[in-house]
Amino acid sequence: MIHIRNAKEIDRNSVALCIAEGFEKDFSILCKDNQKVANAIATGLKIDRFYIAEVNGDIAGVMAISDCNGRAAGVNKKSLKKHFGLFKGFIGALVLKEEFEGQLEYPITTGYIEFVAVRKKYRKQGIATTMLKESMLLTNYQDFVLDVTDINNNAIRCYANIGFKEFERVPEKHGKQKGFSEKIFMRYYRK
Repeated sequence: MIHIRNAKEIDRNSVALCIAEGFEKDFSILCKDNQKVANAIATGLKIDRFYIAEVNGDIAGVMAISDCNGRAAGVNKKSLKKHFGLFKGFIGALVLKEEFEGQLEYPITTGYIEFVAVRKKYRKQGIATTMLKESMLLTNYQDFVLDVTDINNNAIRCYANIGFKEFERVPEKHGKQKGFSEKIFMRYYRK
């Protein structure tokens, strides 16, 4: 049985570890150790924006919903340098600042879904779908937007099955280094 709830401060490290595992490929350029990545990003998480999917009391997945008033994560340069070293910490801060802290240009009625991640042992069990549907119901947003890379076919299918529709594609500036060509933006309107 999957239980969806708001994240609490006590969940911070588990949320960070789930994100590190879910975005392992993205973080691997900085560090291949998921625990070290989790430690580096944990302090920057705005935990009140996160939702958790639990299976038998175990955190199976996480996601966040942000809006034009603030994002779900910020960059803590000191933490990145501490866990990744001076050079990689500096590079990480530059790269993650754009990804984590970019201002959202959507109206206050739009929720921006970020950091959808499911732990490896819980994948392919419908957890992301349940987490998305139920978390969106816990908010007052009229519509939701998310972005996904053009190579993440499982996520694209998941979002489309829920009712998200593509509305824009943006070429990735550093696509060769990041391993994808475009970000696909998708929107869901509450019925």
